[in-house]
Amino acid sequence: MIIDVNKGKRPSPLKLTGLCEEVGLPVREAPHAGGAVITRMDGEALILDGQPQGSFVVGMGLAFQFVAIIFLPYMTIALLEKIFSGNEVGTDWVLLSISFFIALCVVGWLAFSLYMIYLAIFLPSPSPVIFNRRLGLVMGSHKGKPIALEWRKIKPVLFHSLNLSAGAQRHYSLALVERDDKIEKGGKQKKGYGLLVSMGYYGWANCHAMWEFIRCYMEDKPESLPEVELSPSGGFEAKMLDEGPYWEFHVRQGLMADLRYRNGRPKFNYWVSLFMVLGAPGFLVNVFRMLTRRRVQLPWEWLPAEPSEPNTYHVRPAQPGDLAIRTKAARYIALWMAVCLGFGMLFWIWLVRLIAF
Repeated sequence: MIIDVNKGKRPSPLKLTGLCEEVGLPVREAPHAGGAVITRMDGEALILDGQPQGSFVVGMGLAFQFVAIIFLPYMTIALLEKIFSGNEVGTDWVLLSISFFIALCVVGWLAFSLYMIYLAIFLPSPSPVIFNRRLGLVMGSHKGKPIALEWRKIKPVLFHSLNLSAGAQRHYSLALVERDDKIEKGGKQKKGYGLLVSMGYYGWANCHAMWEFIRCYMEDKPESLPEVELSPSGGFEAKMLDEGPYWEFHVRQGLMADLRYRNGRPKFNYWVSLFMVLGAPGFLVNVFRMLTRRRVQLPWEWLPAEPSEPNTYHVRPAQPGDLAIRTKAARYIALWMAVCLGFGMLFWIWLVRLIAF
């Protein structure tokens, strides 16, 4: 079967200006999938998901946007009433200018908040990325729309941002972008069709290791890759272990080995639990996104065929009791989140009542 990567309307291209840099090749880091969830790896295709739903940073940002939408108009009206109290509005051009500027700022902030909520909740979340080794194609989604790229035409790019709440640490995201061969050597490509593979890593080395993992799968022999642990896709267990807030505090590869050793009891960090209590509004938004947000569905003809040859890749086989262990761990995580978020929301309700009333 031949897939036309240019068929249909493609999503808007990625902007490669600002906080963006191309990955210098070859990289020195050893191949590693890091926190990505791998549901398939054989001679036909690699299916990798590096963008789980439960990101605390996104959740806290959305919580602040909701607060702004609810309280900002009321606070603005109260401020304008205080400014104009006891003054003749028609003759005071300074006050008119101040009020007009404040109104513009409020409208702009509300528009920004609504746009961010649309992107993070209503826009479908990215699909897992399919690396079809046999066809030489990369298939995934960007901004809610499917996109397919030819492997021989793509290049790795890093996007980065500053997280001021963590001491100005940089967050790095790995993207694969279609190379523009019309640009002369030494020139900078300003935009290109592509998709994000992973996001939210501290430090660029993790993104380099993931790129090397992908490159080795698409170009090298199976012996060049480390052993990986496959994760079942979908279901309550996947949402708790692979998509919910727990994934941010545990490296995905090696999770099942840890759960087998602890007989299905996940490892909870006390400081993380306290962090979840104090940041309960953000985590609550995350849980809502995780449970309700739909994902992009790729066209059925893009889905890889079943392998016709024995799998020669180092895939750690599932053991007979793994399903029961995953179910037990998922229930522990759900109970842990319910307790932490319950105490956290009670704390925030008490704090708001103390300040506002």
